[in-house]
Amino acid sequence: MKKNANRRFAIGTLVIVVALSCLVLSSMRANTFRSVPVSELRSADKTGRSFVGQRLRVVGFVSQQPVQKTPVQTPAGLETINRFVVEEKGATLEVEYRDALPDVFRAGGPVQVDGVYKEPGFIQADHVLSKCPSKYDSESKYKATDAKKNDGMAKASMSGG
Repeated sequence: MKKNANRRFAIGTLVIVVALSCLVLSSMRANTFRSVPVSELRSADKTGRSFVGQRLRVVGFVSQQPVQKTPVQTPAGLETINRFVVEEKGATLEVEYRDALPDVFRAGGPVQVDGVYKEPGFIQADHVLSKCPSKYDSESKYKATDAKKNDGMAKASMSGG
């Protein structure tokens, strides 16, 4: 009788472990993005290996074309739809984003767009991330200049001047 109880316990434990493993693996797969440069995405469209319907993270640069902002009335209030183009190595991708764009978002700047690739050449974004390298460069130059000034002031006060 004890052997049957041990066997049931072992089988039950195994079933639970397998079920939890499957759950963890499926959720990891659902939450991962494939990071794709715009040029690779668009060349895949041309070769028939399309990413349509998949969640992607697309990287490139904001086009020089102006952002089109369209206000839309929703039950939650007025919402702005931003449409812009991301480019990289001569390939372009239209983006639709229904939220405020980052403060450092600018033409020619690097951008990362997370969303669903709806059709060849078009992605509906959930998140848009951008950074402005010149902003960080100027801050580091300012800090370096400020440090030199403080160092000079310390030397002057030590020498009595």
